Amino acid sequence: KEGETQQVETGANDDASGAVTRSAEAIAELKFRIEEEKLAGDLYEAFYDVYGEEIFANIEVSEDQHFDALVDYAEKIGVDVDSFVFDTAGEFSNPELQEMYDTLLEQGLTSLEDALEVGVAIEEKDIVDIAAAAEAVQDTTLADIYVNLIQGSYAHLDAFEAVL
Repeated sequence: KEGETQQVETGANDDASGAVTRSAEAIAELKFRIEEEKLAGDLYEAFYDVYGEEIFANIEVSEDQHFDALVDYAEKIGVDVDSFVFDTAGEFSNPELQEMYDTLLEQGLTSLEDALEVGVAIEEKDIVDIAAAAEAVQDTTLADIYVNLIQGSYAHLDAFEAVL
C-alpha cells in the first residue's frame, strides 16, 4: 500500500530499541531483491541444464543462499513474501523481472559464451542495484545483508569473467 510502513523487530545493527520503521519503498525494494535473486538462480539453473557447466550449478547454489537470506529477513520483520517465493522456476510476479528473465534466457540459450555473458551482466547489475538498496537502509541489519550479497556478486562476476 502506498505510504505504508511497518514496525518490526530487527537485528542488533538497527536502532537502539531494536525496532525500526521501514518505509514502503524499503519493503518494495526488499521484495524486488528477493525475486531478483530467484531470477539469477533460475537462469543459472537453466544454463546448467543446457550446458552442464559447473560454474552455473555452483553460482546457482550461492544465489539460492542469497534468496534464503533475504526471505528469512523478510519473514523475521513480518513482510509477507509467500505470494511469489513459491513461484516455479522462470515465473515471476514482477512483470519487469519476468521480461528480464525471458530476454536473458533467450540470450543465454544461443551459446555457452552468451550464457556466461548473461551471468556477467546479471552480476554487474546486481552490484550497482544492491549497493543503492544498501545505501537506502544504512546502519541496519538489512544493509549488512545487502553488503554480503554485493560481496557474493563480485565473486560470481570474477568467476564468470575467469571462464570467459
